[in-house]
Amino acid sequence: MYGIVKQSGGYIWVYSEPDEGTTFKVYLPRVDEPAEALPKKKVSLTDRTGTETILLVEDEPQLRELTRMALASRGYSVVEAANPDEAERLSEKYGAKIHLLLTDVIMPGISGRELAKRVSARHPAMRVLYMSGYTYNVIAQGGTLERGVAFLQKPFTPSALIEKVREVLDAAVPAR
Repeated sequence: MYGIVKQSGGYIWVYSEPDEGTTFKVYLPRVDEPAEALPKKKVSLTDRTGTETILLVEDEPQLRELTRMALASRGYSVVEAANPDEAERLSEKYGAKIHLLLTDVIMPGISGRELAKRVSARHPAMRVLYMSGYTYNVIAQGGTLERGVAFLQKPFTPSALIEKVREVLDAAVPAR
């Protein structure tokens, strides 16, 4: 949360007393313009199912489990890895085709981008979907990801995850 608040130009005030508790106040800049109305999308639930295999790489155990559950509930086979080293080992040992790499951008060890390069060498038709708690603009400006790659902002809802995964899987295979 701290990163999102700072990226938005805000700040967090914290007050704490022993045996009394802690108070957090989040201050965000005022916006005078009205919010844009988002177009309503109609996607049937049957359009968001799949049978493909997804290699999920997320170092946060609870998020990894929730993501796995959401994907599995829609018919996807999910291979889980807690870190890039484990993901590489699994991608080498996994006998079937891996259709999608769903990876956090910033992890201990190597970046999601470097992991994608290594795993796609073994699975050239694999698509990649990056996810991060940082906004796409911050990551793209910092050079961590190229502009135009498939990206999912954390936190995300299960429906947003399923929709983005289906979108990436249905897209043409990128040239490498």
